[in-house]
Amino acid sequence: MHSLSDILKPYSVEEFLTKNWTMKAVFIPSEGENKFAHLFSWDIVTYLLNFHQFKYPDLRLALDEEVLDESANANLIKRCQEGATLILNGVHKLIPQLANFADQVKYNLGCGVQVNAYCSWPQKQGFSSHYDTHEVFILQIDGTKKWYVFPDTFKYPLTEQKSSSFQPPEGEPYLTCTLSRGDVLYIPRGHWHYAIALDEPSLHLTLGVHCRTGIDFIEWLVNQLRQQEDWRKSMPLGLETRAISGCLDNLTDRLNKYVASSNIYDDYISYLDSLCKPIARYSLPYQAGFSIFARGTETKFRNAKFQRLRISEQADGSGYTIIIAGKEVSLRGIPISVVEKLFTTETFTVNDVLNWLPDFSLEIDIIPLLSRLVVEGIIFVDS
Repeated sequence: MHSLSDILKPYSVEEFLTKNWTMKAVFIPSEGENKFAHLFSWDIVTYLLNFHQFKYPDLRLALDEEVLDESANANLIKRCQEGATLILNGVHKLIPQLANFADQVKYNLGCGVQVNAYCSWPQKQGFSSHYDTHEVFILQIDGTKKWYVFPDTFKYPLTEQKSSSFQPPEGEPYLTCTLSRGDVLYIPRGHWHYAIALDEPSLHLTLGVHCRTGIDFIEWLVNQLRQQEDWRKSMPLGLETRAISGCLDNLTDRLNKYVASSNIYDDYISYLDSLCKPIARYSLPYQAGFSIFARGTETKFRNAKFQRLRISEQADGSGYTIIIAGKEVSLRGIPISVVEKLFTTETFTVNDVLNWLPDFSLEIDIIPLLSRLVVEGIIFVDS
């Protein structure tokens, strides 16, 4: 299953990537299918407000094109009655089905994602015209909301380059649409937009996709260079052109050689993989080292879904280094075929591992191996 195709259907992924991604907003009607009903609802909003302690700005209100300050949260229901849009940030961290959905999107697109919820009231506008500094998918859960999308005035804004520093474009929107249940609106980062709920309360999820940019690579590269003394060394004193230019020529030459090194890009990919940590990372009492093998050889284990796996042979050829879920583990004396099964099989039992490693001892080899992987949070006991 591919999350992007699920979001976009019936629009094809190929056409979307060719015509719209990072370039142009598109409205995708659901053709009557309420395809996001399993992800979110008004009941879930009620549950979150009753049983979770949100702090500003993870819970905030917007009314008449203005974001209200923290004190407004003390009169939450009154403000909603007055028409203030209610925003809940990061709801994918609190609801299992949304966590699974966000993990799948992150895995498929290779980008960071965040899911926020917006509750709006009839004929009220929360935010003024603005742009976001990430790609946006609007997933309409309930009600109807009318959207107005305008061209960008500053291409590909970075996180700190907020729309509040710019004037919105003049003229008519290039896209106007009304979202109903199951509909989707994609808005590229930098494209101005605003919305107004129509004749009934509106509930939608905003899926923010945070893509890596060349600036991100340069910032990572700078942190790598901090480890090299040539780059920490003081430059020549004064402003004598020849001394400064000679120093810069030398550094530029070193930089070119470093970037051209064979492993620089592998190192960066490994760094990105290390950021891909699952939202659900804890499983007690097993990770504390207790009751791991309560069912003996029938004990079942599972790998976290939607995690990128990198396996590399160690320099001395004695084993393999595995990077998964932002963690690194070394295994020695195990065939590569079994290493791959351990980290790619969705669920497996102790008996399966015995069959994979018939010459290994259950007590001496297999139980310590599986215990180590569970305690380190790399695999999980499937209870």
